[in-house]
Amino acid sequence: MIINKLSESVKIPYAMVKGNIAQRQVKADNLTEKLYKNLSEELKDNYTIFNFEHLQNKLIEVLPDKNLKIIIQNLSEEDSAKCEGICEVLFNKNKDIRAISIGMGGILSSIRSVHIPVFMHEIQHAADDIFHPKYLARLQNLNKHGLANKKYDSFYDTYYYCPEVIESKKDKKDVLKIIKNRTKKFLRRLNIHQKMDYIQDMRYSLISEIEAYKRQRTIAEDLKSKGFMVKDFDLGNYPQNGLFEEKINLLKVLAMEYLTKERAKHASRIKKNK
Repeated sequence: MIINKLSESVKIPYAMVKGNIAQRQVKADNLTEKLYKNLSEELKDNYTIFNFEHLQNKLIEVLPDKNLKIIIQNLSEEDSAKCEGICEVLFNKNKDIRAISIGMGGILSSIRSVHIPVFMHEIQHAADDIFHPKYLARLQNLNKHGLANKKYDSFYDTYYYCPEVIESKKDKKDVLKIIKNRTKKFLRRLNIHQKMDYIQDMRYSLISEIEAYKRQRTIAEDLKSKGFMVKDFDLGNYPQNGLFEEKINLLKVLAMEYLTKERAKHASRIKKNK
């Protein structure tokens, strides 16, 4: 399977990104921690204002490569009705990723201390994308084949990036069974490469969400301990409520089932040809 190469605007030299998954995650975490440290030094009270231009400059200071293009901007009207912040990728006319966008629901292109946890949540996503380049490469591959579409977004939001109502072990088992069956239905008419692209992209998205919410919660706790106002949601554990770890494991199992089936087909074809 060929994964499209990323442009210089969203990747860093291999020497900076090399290492195993855990080592790369440490590098991503260090970037967000350094940015938060720099911003927290400027926090005076709940009314301290950070305009987007200032945030952009502070972000540039901690980026490992100055060629990286991460844009901080206001959320669109459509997105602002659904969330406080979002990290997404921007594509060029060739369907290659040209930049990472951090959208915030700022007032007059600025945020205050209470918005910092969400802002750093989105920065964590950007850092994960930088130090785990396979995240962006997989999404770019989906986009190249017209698979990164609204149908996929809707499916992911409905069955994966969502809270679950669980009151017993049976509830959890039943929910995961439904999700697995719905996923198999969604992937039913796709070839093995397309199936794996979707499965891996959902896995990477959930893994990054776990890291981002952990960052959001840690920063909210730090701000609260210093007397700053924080939102209750920032202190919660959304990935736990959404069974993100369990859904990641479900996707691993599903991927193995598809690969095992595909290998059996391949072996059968070879046997027939002999």
